[in-house]
Amino acid sequence: MSESRPIRLPAADFHLKALPFVQLDRLDALRIHGSSYPAISFLRGRSSRYSHREAPGGSLYLGETMLTCLWECFGDAILDGGSAISGAIWQSRKLSRIVSTSPLKICDLTHLNTRTSLGVDLSALKHTSLEVPQAWGLAIYNHPETVDGLRFTSRFTGGPCLALFERPGLADSLSETALASLPDLDEAAEFLEASQLVIV
Repeated sequence: MSESRPIRLPAADFHLKALPFVQLDRLDALRIHGSSYPAISFLRGRSSRYSHREAPGGSLYLGETMLTCLWECFGDAILDGGSAISGAIWQSRKLSRIVSTSPLKICDLTHLNTRTSLGVDLSALKHTSLEVPQAWGLAIYNHPETVDGLRFTSRFTGGPCLALFERPGLADSLSETALASLPDLDEAAEFLEASQLVIV
């Protein structure tokens, strides 16, 4: 029988412990999204890593680079052996920049000291059974510190990402700027070539 490590979940008294956070003075991040809805949309995606079905609101997932955004959108298809992307999907996706007009309180899970304080390791935060990282997302969402979201690393690129929580007034402090549709971006074309993907 193979050995296994413990799966670390939030402790029962997680809400009683201090929650480490950093102040993000200015948010400047990217999102790839469908052109039929705004970039600033807090969604409840059941397949999203930190979005628990019992959370009090949705989450807004952002990347700090376009490459990370592309991999977060299409990485599973690539690694599952796919070599083609639907033309309808590719044509309907666009890149937007999202910035904040006020500071944000963020639980930064990319920092070792934060993870150590919370009692969690990367294997739990990137566990293939989504109920594990979603349990952490729910615990952080519901913590009395009421942080605005969490920072984590992409399981594909290792680049920083953000999951912002649907807090009262948070959407009003954000603004979005549409940059371009994916077919119009050179970096998106380079991504297709490097990943050996074709549009069909």
